[in-house]
Amino acid sequence: MKFFLYFLTIAFGIVCFVIMKKKRYKVMPLICLIMFICFIGFGIISLVYSFVPYGEIFVMPLGSIVFGLISILVGVNDLYSLLCCRKKVDGVYCGYNTYYGGNGISTQAPVFEYTYNGTYYREQTTQNISHKRLNKGMTQGKMYSIYIDPKHPAVFVLTKRIRIGTIVAIILGLFLFTGGIDFFLPMLSGR
Repeated sequence: MKFFLYFLTIAFGIVCFVIMKKKRYKVMPLICLIMFICFIGFGIISLVYSFVPYGEIFVMPLGSIVFGLISILVGVNDLYSLLCCRKKVDGVYCGYNTYYGGNGISTQAPVFEYTYNGTYYREQTTQNISHKRLNKGMTQGKMYSIYIDPKHPAVFVLTKRIRIGTIVAIILGLFLFTGGIDFFLPMLSGR
């Protein structure tokens, strides 16, 4: 468990370093905030686990709070993208990035090239799409309408619909966060 916490802290530390070096925080502020919260949260859990006497009993409630906060922010990021991405532009579909989960499940994030206010962008969408839907409805090199955020043109969505996964992420995050707080408070008060 200790090495897993250290690994997560180091991994998110590297991600935060790359974000700062490439100045991606200016382009995608909410995603960068989520990465920084991951780094700080796992860093705090690692420190508590390592240096506080009997710190391992705090790992579950602190982990629940951090994972809940991350899940809530991921859902809020989806809602934020839907609200702010209102400028319709044409973009060229360039393929997709694949992200693998457990049990052989994967999701794809389509990559588009487009120009906005004279600036060229090649970015992936904030929405993940199944491989079946992607291959069924999109052809590489063809133009499609996308919706971008005029304040942060690197952020875009393909459709303006709230997905069930967004609602589930927020609800799960609220359960984890409140459960962690509920478990943690009695430990602090000595009950």
